[in-house]
Amino acid sequence: MLNGTSFLEQWPRIVSASIAPVVVISACALMTLAFYNRLASIISRLRGFQRERLAEQEQIQRIELGSVPDQDALSRRRRVLDNLAEQTHRTLRRAKLIRMTLLCLLGTIGLLVISSMFNGLSVIWPGAYFGAAILFVAGMALLLVAVGCAIAELLSVLDVVESEARLVTELSRSRQQVERRQPTL
Repeated sequence: MLNGTSFLEQWPRIVSASIAPVVVISACALMTLAFYNRLASIISRLRGFQRERLAEQEQIQRIELGSVPDQDALSRRRRVLDNLAEQTHRTLRRAKLIRMTLLCLLGTIGLLVISSMFNGLSVIWPGAYFGAAILFVAGMALLLVAVGCAIAELLSVLDVVESEARLVTELSRSRQQVERRQPTL
């Protein structure tokens, strides 16, 4: 253990030793901000899907309650409703991946902060190096998991749009085929 004078002399070394993980902490904080914004926009889109699903359900009920239900319109509305349910499911999966990414990034920050504290303590307590190293490696492993989750989310980002594009193409084609079959006056 160091006496008071020796501790004051070692203080600059304590501070320098604790700063090593700060660069990674700053990078994680910046990524966390970006993913929080991304999650917020996905949640907003999920709420939009729910409103669209309710509107489609109301349209289906109106068609079903009509005197002679238009089966083509009913079929189209049901397909749109099913597609919205699928989009909701896929988008919710993306939101969960982003949530996991955020949890890992925040965990990384926490582990690196504690690692930084242990690094500083190692100047006056040499055994703290071991704890600092373990926490740093654990933080880096958690960061790697966060990157993996972010990659998984990125790979699925176009799924919803592609699904919607396929549906619109199919519905447009079927609508054109129906119009071609109808005699013109």
